[in-house]
Amino acid sequence: MEKLSNKALGKVIFFSVFGLFALFAGIAKADQVYTFNEDLSSTINLDFSQTQAVLINGKAFIANNSYSSAVVSAIIANPTKNIINARIDANSVIYSGNTILYYVSNNNGARWQQMNPGYTYTLDATGNQLRWKAVLIRNNLWDQSAYLDSVLITYTTGITIQASQALVAINDPEGLTRSVLNSLGIGFSAGNSANNNYAGANQNNSGSTGSVLGATIYTAGKKSAGSGSATIVRAPGQTEIYEIMGGKKHLIPTMDIFYNYGFTDEMIQNISAKNLAKYPRVKLLMSAGNKNSTYYLTEGGMIRLVPRKDVFDSYGDRNEDIIEVSKKEFNFYPRNPDYRWNEAISDTDGGSKNGFNG
Repeated sequence: MEKLSNKALGKVIFFSVFGLFALFAGIAKADQVYTFNEDLSSTINLDFSQTQAVLINGKAFIANNSYSSAVVSAIIANPTKNIINARIDANSVIYSGNTILYYVSNNNGARWQQMNPGYTYTLDATGNQLRWKAVLIRNNLWDQSAYLDSVLITYTTGITIQASQALVAINDPEGLTRSVLNSLGIGFSAGNSANNNYAGANQNNSGSTGSVLGATIYTAGKKSAGSGSATIVRAPGQTEIYEIMGGKKHLIPTMDIFYNYGFTDEMIQNISAKNLAKYPRVKLLMSAGNKNSTYYLTEGGMIRLVPRKDVFDSYGDRNEDIIEVSKKEFNFYPRNPDYRWNEAISDTDGGSKNGFNG
């Protein structure tokens, strides 16, 4: 057998080493998929500084005398690479008048992304500290509570990130909880479960899976309903709930829309009817995702398309008075497409044209 020259041998070694390096580099670069199953019969992975749900026999229920309660995990995975997408599947039972909203965070809760069970979502934050959250909601206090007994998280890791990119934990648990409250609407509601109706607490639920189509909390663009920067108020003895934003009051039309924005009952502050009356109502709005059209919201709860900016300018309204509402709220309002603006210009109300009113 002919011996290889030193030069040829060097080439063989070089390409062999290079090939192995490329192989391992390719393996290291490839995305990797992991799963994590959370069975609520064990609470070791829950963050009880933010969990208000009542846990009975491995199931999470809405706390007594509360409209909503959250189950929030601690960090369940901390890989060396960035978590780039995730999917949540849930084993739950949802009764009439109930919903469950699901969230996942890859940066220790600095940003929560809402997800519908059974779908994979690309995460819009950078991080490698995985957590999950479920918010159980009911329309009435007497409604039978939905319950959750397990979740399965499937997640994919990608590019390696530096340790400095990981979120530094906040040392003030109450401050952290209140921060999440303000931005995401998870309340402090805790309650004694003795008087509540926890149907299914002693049942073995093995196959009933509930999912709910939620809505995003919109924060981009103009002042946005549900952005977390406003104050939620209600006058004693009244059922109407308002969001005070930009010096105006925005009536939240239904409790379903209220919860859809991520608000909870614990966020509602009392305000006197006299002080509430000082705030002018929100009149101009646009739908999230369609910033090219502005609508006028009448006192009767109907919306009318404003054809041009100079129309609402002539009524003394300003561009900064427009608020952005969720598609769910926008679709709630009936429309009057045939309204003729020029017929209303002659009427005034306290010096302002009131042709918008309906």
